[in-house]
Amino acid sequence: MAQNKDQKHFVFIIGTRAQLIKVAPVIVECEQQNLPCTLLMTGQHLETMQDLLAEFGIETEQTAATTAKEHATVLSLITWLPRAYTGIIKQLKSIKLKPKHINILVHGDTLSTVLGALAGRQLGASVVHLESGLTSKHILDPFPEEISRRIVFRLSNIAMCPNSETEQHMRLKYPNCQAINTNGNTILDAIRLTGVSRVTRPQESNHIVASLHRFQNIYDTKRLSKLVELLEEIADTHTIYFVLHPATRKRLDKTGLSKRLEEHKGIKLLPRLGYSEFLRLAAESACVLTDGGSNQEELAALGVPTIVMRQATERSDGLGKNAIMEGELSAGVFNYIKRKEYRALDLENNDTHFKHPSSHIIDYLTRTP
Repeated sequence: MAQNKDQKHFVFIIGTRAQLIKVAPVIVECEQQNLPCTLLMTGQHLETMQDLLAEFGIETEQTAATTAKEHATVLSLITWLPRAYTGIIKQLKSIKLKPKHINILVHGDTLSTVLGALAGRQLGASVVHLESGLTSKHILDPFPEEISRRIVFRLSNIAMCPNSETEQHMRLKYPNCQAINTNGNTILDAIRLTGVSRVTRPQESNHIVASLHRFQNIYDTKRLSKLVELLEEIADTHTIYFVLHPATRKRLDKTGLSKRLEEHKGIKLLPRLGYSEFLRLAAESACVLTDGGSNQEELAALGVPTIVMRQATERSDGLGKNAIMEGELSAGVFNYIKRKEYRALDLENNDTHFKHPSSHIIDYLTRTP
């Protein structure tokens, strides 16, 4: 596609599966408007990335900063960092445009987000942070995500905030960054693209979905063991589909806990699923146990009963409606599920009235000098 020398070029820097899911609708919006863009993959994740691109119908050609690999250990991430940063800089320099015509779009709170923002600032391009302004207000919880967010807040030129609360946070704490309320998270557009809805669930679903991958849950052996015990107890009365991230599987294998889970007839261990496939499994479930922020947002839109398996969350999505924090259950998660109290959290599909944040983002960026 020929490009006017004064036209903006959008560079999406993506490292993880969760980022690709949330950025995909924005890329689709660019493609529909015939805007020039580059999809720069940092290589932080490998598994299912290609499937996701196909699932969302993304046609934009990918550029690799470094060889993609599934980084399931802290050491592998540390060795990946300098290679990824060097590769990002190299690929950005290959775009033959003045920096003022390049928008670097980074998302969320991963190491790839930090690298992309640093590279954009180094080259003098405009750094646009998608899903900006979220904070747990505790610098080490979640770790390292909260630290990553705070670094990126300072590096960003434009903060695309999913709601008024995050917009206000950015305006007050980071006045040098332009804060824009996108009236929702781009994940709402991603859900729409899949066509998955809560109304597809059976009337009396008896299966529970578990998705646990946070640093605090899987790298603390005592905590991980307690979570496995909890799943075993729940599986005596409910079928559990435990969707395993590569890092989770690696930790379960290393600690010897995999065998216990495999031997329990009520627990089904699943590999990380395609996006639509996971959403459908969750939408048809009785309840979901998750420590994922994206899951919390998705399940809030779908109205699925959700127990957030963390001490704190930076997201308000679903809280007081379809979602409850683990620490709020005075009798514990097991008793809450055994008594089927999660039924009180079951809501109607809740995504129909939302605006289209992806369109809002691209419309704003194309209008802004």
